[in-house]
Amino acid sequence: MSRFSERFGVLPFLLLGLSLLAIGWLAVSHIVNNFWPIDVARLDLVRDTALDRAEATTLLQAANREVVVAFLAGVLVAVTGLALPLAYYLNKRFGDAPILHFLVVLRQAMWVGLWVAFCLWLQMNRTLGWGVASLVAAVLIIFEILLQVRERAASIGC
Repeated sequence: MSRFSERFGVLPFLLLGLSLLAIGWLAVSHIVNNFWPIDVARLDLVRDTALDRAEATTLLQAANREVVVAFLAGVLVAVTGLALPLAYYLNKRFGDAPILHFLVVLRQAMWVGLWVAFCLWLQMNRTLGWGVASLVAAVLIIFEILLQVRERAASIGC
């Protein structure tokens, strides 16, 4: 894959990113338009939500968990596709490796998608704040840095 990536440059990353974005967007659109996220027996929550009397914990207890997980997975895929060309560009611009590894760039784009999906889930719980979002981002960045250090140490040891 490295020779392929070296030969075509950003094109594979851009095409895969656009494909993932389209798949994620279509999945989220299908879920939002065709599935009811709240249990039908709890229609009183719809009225309470409109009147701003519903609590987040009550709404999430009545939510269909499969629909919520599928929605978050669609968001993860769409944001990963959106972040893939950006991750390629940042690795090409600031990275010191002569050949970019496809899976490393994909993993970094998936961290962005995971962070956005996690922040969206926290917003559904109404517990998202700047501090929590930045703390989760810092943990994911440190985890990626540790993976990069481990990868470099393994390449030096060989």
